[in-house]
Amino acid sequence: MPRSILLASMLALFPVIAVQAQDTTRQVSGTLGYMQRIALPPDARALVVAEGRFGSMLGETTINADGKQVPLGFSMNVPSDLSGRVSAVIRVHGQPRWVLRDLAFGAGDAPVDMGTLILEPVTPLAFATEFTCGDITVSVGVFNKEAVLRAEGRDIPLEPVVSASGARYQGTKDRDTEVWMKGDSAMIRLEGRDLPECREVPPPREQPYRAGGNEPGWMVMLNAETAEISADYGEITHSVTRPDVQVLPGSYVFDMPKADARLTIREGICRDDATGMPHPDAATLRLGERELRGCGGSPEDLLTGPVWQVRAIGEPELIEPDRLSLNFIAPGRVAGSTGCNRLVGDYTLTGEGLQFGAMGSTMMACPEPLMEQERRMIDALEQVVRFDIAEDGALLLIGGPDNRVMIEVARP
Repeated sequence: MPRSILLASMLALFPVIAVQAQDTTRQVSGTLGYMQRIALPPDARALVVAEGRFGSMLGETTINADGKQVPLGFSMNVPSDLSGRVSAVIRVHGQPRWVLRDLAFGAGDAPVDMGTLILEPVTPLAFATEFTCGDITVSVGVFNKEAVLRAEGRDIPLEPVVSASGARYQGTKDRDTEVWMKGDSAMIRLEGRDLPECREVPPPREQPYRAGGNEPGWMVMLNAETAEISADYGEITHSVTRPDVQVLPGSYVFDMPKADARLTIREGICRDDATGMPHPDAATLRLGERELRGCGGSPEDLLTGPVWQVRAIGEPELIEPDRLSLNFIAPGRVAGSTGCNRLVGDYTLTGEGLQFGAMGSTMMACPEPLMEQERRMIDALEQVVRFDIAEDGALLLIGGPDNRVMIEVARP
């Protein structure tokens, strides 16, 4: 099942969660184009959507070519003070031909000009289903008669093979690679290596989400089908059907009338008032006549994603800083570059802090100034005990005897 509202709309597989009508909106605009010198027929149609959190649609617009050629202009209104991701598709004769996925825009109330969005020709991976196989995430894309497995940074072409049940594929050239999908699970052999049982990653509207706070000790856990509420350190408990999300300017709302409860999520760094651990959202639970405040989302979501560029390791000026990086690539795994060698290792995130395990590296020799910088980076990582997010979005890795910033990284 596609994970994108855009692709779900293209395939008409399920209804999407739309924003409630609101006066407080802002405009997102831009143009659509592609690099190929191919004219659009008169019946070509483009769909642009803005997706928010929890599987919500913030806005959408359709453009009929009617003889026009790219670039095609688009404009849509979205709720203010929410971030989102723009996706687009151009269909020719009713079939998807060019696509773009998940171009982010930030929260705020000012209009957003996305500029010219360059769409790519449709491939099977545009319709990929994600699976988690132990600590490995893979994608399997199928479109028309083509199929591709994306795993460990590689794209492996597949072809269908006869199966008594489910959908089964084998590597077109690598016959030791197989994918056998049944329902929401899959068995995958990657170059002769059997991966742990693979489970389909649930769509955003079903993914787990936790919010909670201290004094009087409350928690809401949104599961795939239920919402579990606990307050007063467990003296009050409710279990209700997970509600659909409501999208309001600046917030996402989950109404649970059977528990006389409403959970409101607002984007923005929230620090646990007991541990200082940063979370991606602020959360408010109205329970009866009470209003309880806390944080929501996983702190790990603040770490994972695009690569972080190192911009400071203590006071000394960095040598060739563009070559220094950190990338939290999966739960518990981190990679990066010291400017001389590649790093890879583990990290542990607890309710109170962040720690890095022993880091392995390549063994390339570099000029002594770069080797010294590498030693400082590895030593700093070993001393990290917690992290924070600066006002400008930079990641601060904190530790050492003085509880100071050991490494500062930012996204380009």
